[in-house]
Amino acid sequence: MLTAESLLDTKPDRAQKLLLSIPHPCQLSEADNAAWCLLYTHSQYRLYQNIKSDSLIRIAVNYYENSHLSKQSGTAYYLWGCILRMNNNLKGAMRAFKKAESTLESKRDNIKGLVEFEIGYLYKQDEAYKQSLHDFKQSLICFTLSKNIKYQAYAYREISNIYSQLNYPFDSVMHYSNEALKRANKAGDSINYYSIVAHQGELFIYTNCTRSKEYILKAYRHSTEYRSSHYTALLSYDYSMLNRQDSAQYYLKLSLADTLDTKYSVTKYLAMAYVAQNKGEHNNAFEYFKTAYILRDSTLQQSLESQIHRIDKQYDLSEKEKENTNLKIANRNKIIIISLLIIIVLVLFIVALIIRSHHKRKQSEHEIENQRIMYKYQTQKFENDQKRELLLSKLQNRIENTLRLNQLKVGLLQQEKHAAFMEEMMKQAIISENEWQYYIDEVNQLYDGKIVKLSENHKTLTPADLIVITLICLHKDITDCCSLLDMSINTMYVRRKRIKKRLELDADIDLDKWIIDNVAQYDEEKALEEEV
Repeated sequence: MLTAESLLDTKPDRAQKLLLSIPHPCQLSEADNAAWCLLYTHSQYRLYQNIKSDSLIRIAVNYYENSHLSKQSGTAYYLWGCILRMNNNLKGAMRAFKKAESTLESKRDNIKGLVEFEIGYLYKQDEAYKQSLHDFKQSLICFTLSKNIKYQAYAYREISNIYSQLNYPFDSVMHYSNEALKRANKAGDSINYYSIVAHQGELFIYTNCTRSKEYILKAYRHSTEYRSSHYTALLSYDYSMLNRQDSAQYYLKLSLADTLDTKYSVTKYLAMAYVAQNKGEHNNAFEYFKTAYILRDSTLQQSLESQIHRIDKQYDLSEKEKENTNLKIANRNKIIIISLLIIIVLVLFIVALIIRSHHKRKQSEHEIENQRIMYKYQTQKFENDQKRELLLSKLQNRIENTLRLNQLKVGLLQQEKHAAFMEEMMKQAIISENEWQYYIDEVNQLYDGKIVKLSENHKTLTPADLIVITLICLHKDITDCCSLLDMSINTMYVRRKRIKKRLELDADIDLDKWIIDNVAQYDEEKALEEEV
């Protein structure tokens, strides 16, 4: 069944053979039987087979109606509507199509577009052209979204026909007709293509006989369908207006020889009149002209009466609906008023309780949130203070060790022991390059990543520069920095000048103050605001 479903659009005959190869589909599970009925009915419709009974599709309709399968349910209703329309049950068909329209969700589905098209077609048959135009345009939107060029051509064609019926500007009518023609040609749909060509020939019959003749001849030569008395009469009229009397007489004879068409149209009488006039039969020509204009007036009168009848009918229906509505409202007014008063009192009471409860809950949540923020802020501040004190303690220990070593250095008499001892002690006292990153990371974390941001903004800063900046952040002066880094004061001055240059600072700016203000400043109020 899945294979048959995939073949429905391209090879419906093969899909039907596959479905018929399934033995006893009625013995399948309820779901599979419903799917089989849906697919088989769809294949019948795609193959233009005469479907007299709707028993199979109703199995699918009943099964999918209470399911969540909106696409299958909408398709079932669509096919049910098509079958009812084929059997001239137009009211039942409209109900089924409307149900399919409300069930199908996606506008990108071809079935949704076909449903809108069928609804528009039924409205067109009932001469409700405004509503018909709306549904044809809705079908065009669906076919455009699904990118189905063939169906787009049909939608454009019907919109053009409705525009013609509603006497819209000729340019608008031709615009939609030309769009239909292009898409039918691109889709390779010759039936629709020549139908549009023939219709365009009729549109030009009284404005451009040359184009009218070309279009009708194009359709006439393609298929016998366009060789009826109607189209031959149109050709006879066109040739008469173009002063080609032999061709006009030829097509008039073909039109009059068509015994299946007993109706004489206005165009046929006009063609007969012009042919008689060119023969010199003026009396006959006069009678044919007279009959043509009487027939045209009669047709116009019937059209006006039909339009008035439709308007009256719609007015009567709306008035009847209005009376029924007013009666229902009158019967329910008392109950509604009493119910509304009770409901309003209850609603106001409930709203007051809800507002009060909501206000208390919000107030409680706000207090709890403030307490949480303050606790988190105080905890963070305490941790930062501890880290800062720990770092300062470590650095102070190193400074004190360095000072004590300098004092002990005086008591060592032997030069070799003195040098070895001093080297070993200096390793323990000063901050080695391996330890730099530890202090940089700690101070960076202490001051919200400002050390890393500084190095990112000034790519030329080296690790040696960053350790000096780190010590300045901890409020260590030049002497302490020299002791901790085992560096002479001159070297330190040179290092600090390089740092200022790499930070793009002026020579007269105090480096310590700039770093304290821009890096080592911990804004407590700002931190609290950001947390809130």
